[in-house]
This record gives sequence, C-alpha cells and structure tokens, in this order.
Amino acid sequence: MKEIKVVKIDDSYYQVDMRGWMCPYPKYAIEKLIEKLPSQSCMDLLVDCPSATKDVPEVVKEKGLRVEKVILINDGEWCITICNY
Repeated sequence: MKEIKVVKIDDSYYQVDMRGWMCPYPKYAIEKLIEKLPSQSCMDLLVDCPSATKDVPEVVKEKGLRVEKVILINDGEWCITICNY
C-alpha cells in the first residue's frame, strides 16, 4: 500500500493527494487525517474516485468538520476542501 503524504502549504493549509487510491480507501484515510488537522486549518484532499466525492464529505460532517467545496479539477479528478473551524 502507498504511503499517505501530507504536504504543508502554509501554517494553516495542507494538501493530501490520494489520486490512484481506490475507494473506499479515501473514506477510511480521511478519518485519521482529520483527527490530526489543527483547529482553524484547512486541507485539500485530491481524489480520482467518484465515490469519494460523496463518502468523504459524509465522514467529515459526522466528525464535526466542514466541507468547504468539492470541485472537479481535471477529467475524473476532484479536490475536496475540508476545514476545521
């Protein structure tokens, strides 16, 4: 299995590229990732699994965080922006 790499963009913004990860892995990975997301921070999760665009926001909302947006960035690739505030 590939390693999940979190890239720090600035003091309160992160990016995780999970393109190439088949569903349901993004859904399960996000549970651990948002536990580590500092307060007042956001994270872009890049995915290429259509199911993740529904599954990930559901998990995020259940954990009490916000999904700011889900946008198509390329053909079959999405950016899910998650915020902890």
